[in-house]
Amino acid sequence: MNIRNLIKPLFKIESHMNLVPQTAEILKNDGKEELYARLQQRGRTGKTGLELLAKGAADADKPFSGGFIVTLWHFHHPWSHRGYLVGSSSADQAAWLFNFALELWQKNREEQAFYHLGRALHLIQDIFIPQHAAVTALRGHGELEHWLSKNWEAYRVERGGYYRWERSFHNLRGDRHTISSERPYDWIDHGSHLASQWFDRFFRGGHYDEDTFHRAAALTIPHALRFSAGFLNKFFLDAGL
Repeated sequence: MNIRNLIKPLFKIESHMNLVPQTAEILKNDGKEELYARLQQRGRTGKTGLELLAKGAADADKPFSGGFIVTLWHFHHPWSHRGYLVGSSSADQAAWLFNFALELWQKNREEQAFYHLGRALHLIQDIFIPQHAAVTALRGHGELEHWLSKNWEAYRVERGGYYRWERSFHNLRGDRHTISSERPYDWIDHGSHLASQWFDRFFRGGHYDEDTFHRAAALTIPHALRFSAGFLNKFFLDAGL
């Protein structure tokens, strides 16, 4: 495999730095003012926790940024749990980054913790793009992401984060997955189960237009924001805040 294909993004995502502040707004509007205030505090570098989260989320897509996550690891199939052409998926990466950030936090390296948590948050947001769950770079993938980068704000939500949940999913072969908000891995797995259904509904047939993007965005953006708020809340709870 050509190494250039590993470091070159399959598509350009421009909205992650915008989604992070809106995620914080959901925390505040859901009554989690203490967590919101913690994100506004500045550390030794002069940056707020919110800015560091946004930096990590943005760098996850940028080769040579120091926080780049190989493009093949931005995908997660809900049943095979594989990434794009590889065994490791975004669920594996997000769980590792969550635990790594928690270790850094416990060592009082909070700014680094925020940065790496932001990288994990990028993957949480990614998985609600239907093609990330279907594990394809085709069928409207790049077009949808480009359209969302310009139009996502029309679908933002102000409250209603998904904080605690447990669900079971079944497929036609009789397989069953039970997932819980207690496990970092399952935040990606949950999103993948939802987004794969949206892929089947909107994109699998290969016919899509701007109306398709509007209908997909009405599901993608609210879920990405609400799950992001829940993921941040879980981190703060596990960190003892």
